Amino acid sequence: MTDNITIKGTAPKFDDQVLKQLQQGYHHMYRNTDQRCTVVRDKLAYSFLAKVVEMSTEGYVLTPNYPISTSPADYSVFMVKPDHIQAADLIAIDAKVKQEYIEKLEREREDFKLKLTAQLLQAAELKERKKEDDKRAKLLADIEKEVNDVFGDLVIPE
Repeated sequence: MTDNITIKGTAPKFDDQVLKQLQQGYHHMYRNTDQRCTVVRDKLAYSFLAKVVEMSTEGYVLTPNYPISTSPADYSVFMVKPDHIQAADLIAIDAKVKQEYIEKLEREREDFKLKLTAQLLQAAELKERKKEDDKRAKLLADIEKEVNDVFGDLVIPE
């Protein structure tokens, strides 16, 4: 005998508050990691400094959160992106998070549909099996009655 399949509740629905909370979490991660930065690298010190100055004029800012590498032939520094680039990054992150949230909801909804289908199918099969068992039991009772009518009680003379 198989276990009864039982689902509870309903399929998850789109919730704007949940989406906003997810997006805020990703915004926090973006602002507190190197995702909001660009790495400036070069093998020559002069070229490296020229790139840093150029990026600085474009609105990039040096960050104290990450080390500056001044190893020979390997100069690098993290620079925080300008606000307009960060805003564009956050818009892209919001779109990506929303798409992932929708895909997750669709997967959960499809899983819910499959479970509900299995539950309803199992219930219908159990109902059909019970109907067949009842029919068989009634048929068996009718046959036993007919057999008893044919044979009757055993008469033993005294």
